[in-house]
Amino acid sequence: MSSLKWCVVAACCLVAGVCAGWFWPDPTRLVFLNVGQGDCAMIHAGGATILIDSGPRDAHSDAGERIVVPKLRAMGITGVDLILLSHPDMDHIGGTGAIVHAFPDAKIAVSTYFRHNHQLLEQLAKWGRRADGVMWLGDQLEGSIGEFRLRIDCPAIVEDEETNDGSMFVRIESGKASAVFSGDAPVKAEDAMESVTDWHSEIMKAGHHGSRSATSEGWIEAVRPDYAILSCGRNNRYGHPNKEVVDRLTADGVHILRTDRDGDIAFVVQDGKFVRE
Repeated sequence: MSSLKWCVVAACCLVAGVCAGWFWPDPTRLVFLNVGQGDCAMIHAGGATILIDSGPRDAHSDAGERIVVPKLRAMGITGVDLILLSHPDMDHIGGTGAIVHAFPDAKIAVSTYFRHNHQLLEQLAKWGRRADGVMWLGDQLEGSIGEFRLRIDCPAIVEDEETNDGSMFVRIESGKASAVFSGDAPVKAEDAMESVTDWHSEIMKAGHHGSRSATSEGWIEAVRPDYAILSCGRNNRYGHPNKEVVDRLTADGVHILRTDRDGDIAFVVQDGKFVRE
């Protein structure tokens, strides 16, 4: 297992901030941004900021430019250290170009299994990023951001498999404050991950926007969350979230929060656990 020096990144960011005359007054924060039918979450800890996915972009709208960058600035975020892209679908990576334009020092990290994905390589070129400048992440990595321990697992896939199958699994933890992200990983990927590590977390980012293809009973049992976050667009054409998934979470006593109804969903760390802001 390899290790990333997230703690060094965070420390450098904090020192640079002090020298520039500002200091992060905010508490450690986890925010699920309402980007419509797509995903984007922000983790801010120890003076460093990481995004997991960047929201959607299509011919008519760029969530990175229209939503993510303005919201980050409104929260006082002056720099993004890292953008983790769960998998190369446009509802997850579409806003990246606008974000790296606004925060040019941001690093991009993707599973190594997408290294030859043509859509991703095309987008990297549009963003002005060379493939050799991307952090291509191996099967398992561990590190830290602020007080949080960070674990990333990248399922192995072959070129002709669906990109969803290779979605990155991310877990952050600091005491009881913990959260799990699984991109659009389908049930078979969840099943394969269940025995890899202890996934128990306060917060679960429900897979694939609440699609019936994800968030199985087995995965819910593995995570045992207090909260499930469903990131989906209002009246979206896919019917997300699926009623079976909502019923399954409800039956297990999980408190459901939805970006299409609740807007941005923010948590801060208080007394060693996540508390709704």
